[in-house]
Order: sequence, then structure tokens, then C-alpha cells
Amino acid sequence: MTEKSEKQLVFSKHLTSKATQNHLAEFDKLLVGMMGNVENKGWVIDDIKVIELSDSSFAGIIAAAILAEFGAEVIKVEPPEGDPARKITPYGININGVGLPFIMESKNKYHITMDLKTDAGRDNLSKLIGQADVVIDATKPGYLDSLGIGYRQLNRSRKDLIYLAISPFGHFTGKAESMFNIPDSDLTAQCESGYPYLTGDPKAPEPYNYPIKAGIWAAWYMSAVLAVAGTLTALFHRRRTGEGQMIDVATNDAISGWQGFQIVWGFTNEMPRVRVGNFDWCLFPYGYYEAKDGYITVAASSDADFRGLIKILKRWDLENDWRFLLDRITDDVDKLRDLEKEFKKEFAKYTRQELVKKTLQYGADGARDKLRSKGFPIVVETRTPAEVLKEKHWKVRKSIAEVEHPQLGRFMVPNSIPKMSESPPRIKWIRFGLGEDNELIYKKYGLK
Repeated sequence: MTEKSEKQLVFSKHLTSKATQNHLAEFDKLLVGMMGNVENKGWVIDDIKVIELSDSSFAGIIAAAILAEFGAEVIKVEPPEGDPARKITPYGININGVGLPFIMESKNKYHITMDLKTDAGRDNLSKLIGQADVVIDATKPGYLDSLGIGYRQLNRSRKDLIYLAISPFGHFTGKAESMFNIPDSDLTAQCESGYPYLTGDPKAPEPYNYPIKAGIWAAWYMSAVLAVAGTLTALFHRRRTGEGQMIDVATNDAISGWQGFQIVWGFTNEMPRVRVGNFDWCLFPYGYYEAKDGYITVAASSDADFRGLIKILKRWDLENDWRFLLDRITDDVDKLRDLEKEFKKEFAKYTRQELVKKTLQYGADGARDKLRSKGFPIVVETRTPAEVLKEKHWKVRKSIAEVEHPQLGRFMVPNSIPKMSESPPRIKWIRFGLGEDNELIYKKYGLK
């Protein structure tokens, strides 16, 4: 979308008619409503009670937070000394002794303490679970079972209970049994999946050619999202049949499952997929490149997109040797580097915005091409985290939320992600005091 004084760019010939433009105007109203006030909109799972037990596992902590954002009543149960996850934080930065990741994922939760080493604590947890719909067990496999309150025991009296177990290797198989004592961590989940060997510069000399982990908690967040999907599906199943079930999520499985292409590659080519660095196995150009004032991201997926890009760059001479996508698949990385050198020279002549504007205008012009042969190469700025925070788009989408804390005042956290017209997730509060809700929850559920 451009300024009102400028002509709006349209990137599809199907959007050029007046009728379509009118439909889009109505759609804009819907989007404005989705970005607006969500307080008067309904909750879908506000009748669901969730008990979270997570021992340093952010996969469990994040899954519980997502369910809480959709309206579930989530009660986080911690030992008297607190979940060790409270201490995990970048550079030791904390608020009142609590780490930033723990605070961020405390959205809409109640926090209580129980000493499960005592009979009273185990009795209280059993009574609490007896009134719950979902239990999140992100402790060591077999730990709750050893206390007499694992799925094996609970299922005898609670056939409708949904028991979500999250651990590095799951609760089944010989390896799960032999590795049950291994703490869950995002790093170990990444390494068990083989992911770090796929990232990095394939030509880097020693000592820079070591495996490189993702710069975010990729495995923990993947596991949490899959765990939530499984839980919501189990709730749907229960509403149809009255039956609960166990959901077993292995964090090592989660990140492995999202690398399915690597498995297909290995099977088809009878060789492991190795690092290709800034190349893609199927497309070119499809990566990060340096412009005058920073980096851009370029995606020219089809032959038409590729031809459009070399036309924009005035390098039509490259078309003769690289006409078809099959020429640009990385079966010969050294050959592809020859083409990359030519693109690097051209991108370096322009600023990021100049390249973005050139490709946007080309795509808008191409939308009116009846043969649809011009393609639509994509160039966007590769933003730094600081640049991302300044982007107005995220303010419009309300991707960052301001929340109020009774003692700490107002602070910002990432907002709920899906924007939904009727039942959006949202942040009601963030509080994270150890045992802060003991009195409220103990009284409500008849605990001692």
C-alpha cells in the first residue's frame, strides 16, 4: 500500500476491476476490525482448565501460554523454590529475579506452589488434576508416574482427561527409557535432529565450519505449537466422543519432522543433504545478498521470475546460459557460484530501497500482461532487529502489546500471533510472582 497521493500498485490482473476493488474495500474493513479492540470478542476454550507442570522445559511453558491466550484457565504448578526456568535469561537480565523468557510466557497464567515431595502436596495435585481438563507434563518421563499421579494412574479414574507429555525423546521406546534423565533443552533437540549441520557456510575454513544452531529456540517453539495443535484436536475429539487421551510430544521429533525435505532428499539421491549456505536446493536466486546500504532478500522462484530479475538488472546476457530452473538447481554448487558472482556485482550497485522499488514496479506492470510471462521477482530488505521494531506495519497489526503490572508498571511483550475476526487470542495479564495465586487457587479448588 502506498501513500494516498500515489497510485496504488496492484500485483494481479484479477485485482484491477472496479468490482474487485470494491470487494477489497470491504475486506479492508474486516481487517481493521481484526486489528482493533478484541475485548468484546468471545473465547473458545474459556471452559477448559489446564494444569502445567514444567521443569525447565520452555516447550511446556510456551504451550501452556498459547492455550491461556485462547482463553483456557492455566494454573502453573511449581515447587516451593520455583521452576528453574525462572533463571534462564539472556545476559543475566531479569526483573525481580525472574528471567525475561519466563515473564514473556507467563501470559494469562495463575502461579501456585506445591511440594510434591510431601503427601499433602501430592494429594493437592491429585485433587487439582481431578477438576482439570488438560495436564501438561513437561517433567522428566516417569516422574509423575513415580508419584502415583502419571497418566497410567489418572486414566483409571479420568477417562476424559487429556494428558500432554513433552520430553526430549518421548515416553515410549527403549531410547526414551534409557535417556529419560536427560534434561530437555532447545540445543540438544536441535542437535539430535541434525539441524545444525545444515546451516552455516559450506566453504568456510577451520575453525568456522562447525555446526551452527538456530538463533532462536526453534525446537522448543516448534514443539509447543505442535503440542497445542494436538491438545486442541484432542479437545475436539473429546467433545465428540467423551474420550480423553495421551499426547506424547518429543522435542527432538518436532524439529526433525519440520525437516522432512531433507529426508526425501537423502532417500532420492542416496546421500545426506549437506550445507549449501546461502543457496537453496531448488531455487536460484533465493537468499541474502549485499546492497549498497545493507542486505536484501531475493526470491526468483520460477523461470519467469528469473528472467524478470535479469531484465530489471539489465543483465539479459545471463539468459542464454541460465534459461531454465533445472540449470539453477544446486547439483553443481561451483557452477552456481559463477552465476551468483554476477548477481552480487549488480545488487551492489543499488540501495535496498532502490531494488525493492524496481521489483515492485516491475511486478505491478507484469500484472497486466495477458500472457502472465513477465514473472514477479521479489526483493525485500533484510532487516535488523532494530529496524523491525521501527516498522509501522507491526504497529498496525499490534504485534507488540503493552501490558500493565501492579508493581512494575507498563512494559512491552510480543502480542498473540493469529489475528482472528471472532475468537482472537489475547493477553489479559502478565504476572509471574512465585506462588502469587496460592490463596486464590487453593480456595477455589478446595486444596489444603
